[in-house]
Amino acid sequence: MEIDWAAISRVDMIDEEVLFWMRKAGCIQISYGVESGSQNIRKFLKKNISDQQICRAFELTQHYGMMARAYFIYGCPQESWQTIQQTIDLIDTIKPLSAIFYILDVFPGTALYQDYQKKFKVSDDIWLNRIEDIMYFETDPALSRDLILAFGQKLRASFYEKLPGFVEALRLIDRKELYPQHSDFFSRLAMTFEKGDYAGIDVIPHKKQIAEKLYRRSLEYGPKARAYLGLGMIYQKEGAFEESIRILLEGVALFPEDESLHICLAVSYMNTGKFKTALSHLLKFQHRKEAIQLIANCYEALDEIGKAEVYFRRYQELS
Repeated sequence: MEIDWAAISRVDMIDEEVLFWMRKAGCIQISYGVESGSQNIRKFLKKNISDQQICRAFELTQHYGMMARAYFIYGCPQESWQTIQQTIDLIDTIKPLSAIFYILDVFPGTALYQDYQKKFKVSDDIWLNRIEDIMYFETDPALSRDLILAFGQKLRASFYEKLPGFVEALRLIDRKELYPQHSDFFSRLAMTFEKGDYAGIDVIPHKKQIAEKLYRRSLEYGPKARAYLGLGMIYQKEGAFEESIRILLEGVALFPEDESLHICLAVSYMNTGKFKTALSHLLKFQHRKEAIQLIANCYEALDEIGKAEVYFRRYQELS
């Protein structure tokens, strides 16, 4: 039914058959709780998973064309720069395409909370105070707020700096029945670098080049409107309008009803002074506010002021 969805799972609960059918059914991302690169910390958190299980889950998930997201917790008992480095080393090994880092919280119902109550001789009445949570590091004299902030900064900076290498290392399983999903995977991933979650993170290097390469990898597995659109927009931003027109025309030929491709193509034609050609791509999409404004601009450039005013008024009515 072409429904995109994401899932949360455990690294010890998946296998290749499960992953294959999840991807065929539209799963685009699986999140796994890794917590720490330190086996001792994972043991303390009762996260009974091994490095081998973690590595296998991330390799297979991304092998089948799904983004593998890793959840990490830092600021745990026994946390130190050594355990933070162990987490970084594990990240380098599993190469996640997304990672979220949380500071350890103490929640009611957990063994950690029971230890906290015994240590500080408090009851559940503590929640009658105006507090949102109890951070573990605030109960541990070996940890400080500044140290915790430094841990988090180190983890995030390391992940973002190495992310381009993780993307470069991607290798998908060569099964033709998954080629359409592989094309979708690479085009989605490209968008995160071009205008998605990663676009605004300065520490990630070469985002535009990464996005362009991913869009091209998408097209290696089959035609995808999103990939043609992404490449066309990249070339537009560079001022390479003829190249933008060339790639967008390929996309329009394959996806003649795709509104975004036609509108993007029209913008490139407008930038080369071909306003009549641009109109031929815009007029069929007059229900789109963006297209209406561009139509008005084209008529204005062609000195057809009456028509331009009609579309400017229509645009204002929709604003």
